Amino acid sequence: MTTRIFALLTAAILSATPVWGQSGTALIVANEDYTDLRNARGSGAMVQLERILEGAAFDVDIATNLSANAIRAALSALSGSLRDDGYERVVFLFSGYTVSSGDDVWLMGTDARAPDVASVEGYGVRLDTVLSIAGQIQGGAIVALADYGFPDDLSGGFRGGLPPLIDVPQGVTLVRGSSVGVAAVLRDVSEPGTTIGRAAAGRSDVTLDGFNPPYLAFLPEGEPLIPAPDRREEDRLAWQTARDLGSVEGYDAYLSAYPQGDFVAEARAARQQLMNTPERIEATLGLSRDERRAIQRDLTILNFDPRGIDGIFGSGTRGAIRSWQGRNDLSVTGYLDRDQIFRLAQQGARRAAELEEEARARAAEQERQDRQFWRDTGSGQDEVGMRAYLERFPDGIFAPVAQDRLAQIESQRREAAQARDRAAWDRAAQADTIEAYQAYLQANSEGAFAEQARGRIEELRRPAQPEIDYAAAQAEEDLMRLPTFTRVIIEQRLGRLGLDPGPADGAFDDDTRRAIRRYQRRADLPVTGFLTQPIVARLLTEGVVDILR
Repeated sequence: MTTRIFALLTAAILSATPVWGQSGTALIVANEDYTDLRNARGSGAMVQLERILEGAAFDVDIATNLSANAIRAALSALSGSLRDDGYERVVFLFSGYTVSSGDDVWLMGTDARAPDVASVEGYGVRLDTVLSIAGQIQGGAIVALADYGFPDDLSGGFRGGLPPLIDVPQGVTLVRGSSVGVAAVLRDVSEPGTTIGRAAAGRSDVTLDGFNPPYLAFLPEGEPLIPAPDRREEDRLAWQTARDLGSVEGYDAYLSAYPQGDFVAEARAARQQLMNTPERIEATLGLSRDERRAIQRDLTILNFDPRGIDGIFGSGTRGAIRSWQGRNDLSVTGYLDRDQIFRLAQQGARRAAELEEEARARAAEQERQDRQFWRDTGSGQDEVGMRAYLERFPDGIFAPVAQDRLAQIESQRREAAQARDRAAWDRAAQADTIEAYQAYLQANSEGAFAEQARGRIEELRRPAQPEIDYAAAQAEEDLMRLPTFTRVIIEQRLGRLGLDPGPADGAFDDDTRRAIRRYQRRADLPVTGFLTQPIVARLLTEGVVDILR
């Protein structure tokens, strides 16, 4: 954000004032060119106060277009001057946008956007800070606010402009109102012997808060140190300043200060010409954020791309407006007046209705084609037809019906395939030959019983195992006449191996026989479930080793 000290003001357009022996300082912050907001008009009337305040022995610093941080820096410098330089008077003037929330007020820097609770402190400077600094000189401090509200819609408890009541510290005067009104009050109050109340009397566009003594002048009467300048010469210099500024506010300030001046007619003509510029005409409409969004929507509907519908008239929107004006044989300015906005809205409404009608016609034609194709493909009675319908109309009127029917067909096919698979497996299992299982796998490679078929083929291909004589195995165990103590040790050993022989009670029941078979399989021995002399020796030896461990 640029900051510049006005060297332009070589004349004052306000009444001539002699220089008195008072010591004061003034800081004027005039914010007009906001980066992301509509510009604030009126700073011209503010900055033209330099000469009048300098004539009243004030050191004046004027800065324009300050960000929030730059305002803080300027206030810090002002506070240091009040503390160190012994000033008896101080004037702080702010011209620009303000927002408030309850009793809190923020003076917005030119980098501001519509604030929320998290961002407001970054976008603006609290008025309380300014009042606190001014309060260092009680009885000699004026804080003046030329308030322009805020150009965008606000939410979250924020509102544009100043609240009805502001708590002002003792000894500080707050002047707020229009730029012309505030400038007039400061002009008059800088006349020695003028009270603040008298300076503001009769002005409906100015409000006073805080310190307002009825008999105490802001600048006491006294002898001037230098003679007052010639009135006609000051009139000429003031007109030159207004003309150099070239703003409505500058001409308003001149006309307010010199209602009978030599250049009144020229000032009124120049003011009227500025009031009739396209930019000024649009600005006077005071379009809200929603109204600007509506304009951008109308431009978009009419195929003039504003590059976003955000309520901010940037280069994209201005270009779209110029294109629309050229298409309608209007003056190509990039700015709208009220008649053009109505015309644009009417065209947008007609085009929106046309688009809606076109959409209805397309929907009707689409539905007609949808229904006709459904009939042509068999009305859901043919699988091929339903698949063709879904390929062309995946979200068509009859898509749910086609999807449900195809799902039923697939389910029936799966059930039929499962039944055929089961029947083929039953035939293979009944034959129980390698050839039968191979035939099953050839027809059902991914069938439910494919793994079982492969496993059975592997079993059938193994060499035939000798027939086990269970009676002989039992007789061999009986011949050993194992005592109960030995049987218990065997059961305990089987249990430690995790073979689950049941209770270690010396009785070889079904659990014990199953554990013996498991042991035999693990040892790659004939699986009989009965003990042999080598098995007993092995189990007893392993058991003794466990005990010794």
